[in-house]
Amino acid sequence: MKANTEHEPLVGWGDYIRLEPGNYQAYCQSAKWYWDHGYKRWACLLRFDVLASNLTDSLGTIPLWFNGGDNKKQPRVGRRSLFFPAWVVANGGPPPRKDRLAPSVFVKRMANVRVGDTKGISPYSVVRQILSWPTG
Repeated sequence: MKANTEHEPLVGWGDYIRLEPGNYQAYCQSAKWYWDHGYKRWACLLRFDVLASNLTDSLGTIPLWFNGGDNKKQPRVGRRSLFFPAWVVANGGPPPRKDRLAPSVFVKRMANVRVGDTKGISPYSVVRQILSWPTG
């Protein structure tokens, strides 16, 4: 039996793009903490515009997530977390106070990043590692 596609709604798919794994220059356009209801934990999402070799054209936007723990009140990161060393390098040194690690230190900056794929039936690209921050 042939499906009647004339009256069927189109389903949008907001998936991330897929790039060739490797090292790229990227611009961090945003960073924010949010409560992830699915994982029942805090997550910090950084969105990077990955740039072509001419450093002008964007190849697309890909994410990087940091775990912020399952404390319902606020995110918490320790020295052994992935967020803490990334924050210290981006900041150029340790925080002046132990309770102040704003994700804004990542935003509006160029970075050298390592891009890799996720696993699953529909893989997409993510930032696997921030290699360096050439802009300060």
